[in-house]
Amino acid sequence: MNRPPTDPQDLARRRAAARRTALWFGAAAVTIYVLFILSGVLSK
Repeated sequence: MNRPPTDPQDLARRRAAARRTALWFGAAAVTIYVLFILSGVLSK
């Protein structure tokens, strides 16, 4: 395995990338959830 980063700048960059990825996945999940709810409401 890779050794953990020791450079604080590299660690901050990795954390920012992980946060950005998590936010994108969260936004996609919320969008799918809202579309699912709307499809149930609008199909009546």
